[in-house]
Amino acid sequence: MNKMNAIAWLLPILFMIHDFEEIIFVKVWRQKYQYCLDASAMKKKPFSHFKSTDEFSIGVEIIFVILSLITLISIIFNDYHVWYGFIFTITAHFITAHFKGVLEFKHYVPGFVTSILFLPLNAYIIYIVTAMLRFNAVDILISCVLGAAVGFFIYTFLHSMEKNFANKLIEYSINKIEK
Repeated sequence: MNKMNAIAWLLPILFMIHDFEEIIFVKVWRQKYQYCLDASAMKKKPFSHFKSTDEFSIGVEIIFVILSLITLISIIFNDYHVWYGFIFTITAHFITAHFKGVLEFKHYVPGFVTSILFLPLNAYIIYIVTAMLRFNAVDILISCVLGAAVGFFIYTFLHSMEKNFANKLIEYSINKIEK
């Protein structure tokens, strides 16, 4: 395995470690900070669109599979443009969602700790990968815009499916096993 292939697998790995923090803490965080969330004047309150950890976990699983497939396809075809766009998008997510969320909410927001830890690592990955792949400004711009657009589409689609996820989970729990 060459160096770029090994680096490429960091995308789904870092994503999952980051999202494990969110999955583990979002329920208890909501309980602890519900009063602050209710009193907050924020336009978009952190994790307000997820009704349960179960629903959130389904979305995380789908994104993990997508990122793993993007990584695998990038390695197979030795073309890292889409992969590069997604590592950029996740790095930007650390800033736009978690750093901004903590600054506006003035309290811990799930995902913030791994965002602090991974932001410099991701920036370094982007730096060395840019040099390794010899990406020029056009490659970088197209990859980042494409990654952000596709990432936004995936996020919006999963958000619209949230109620469907909840209904499927409820349906599964209600259907009894016949003997």
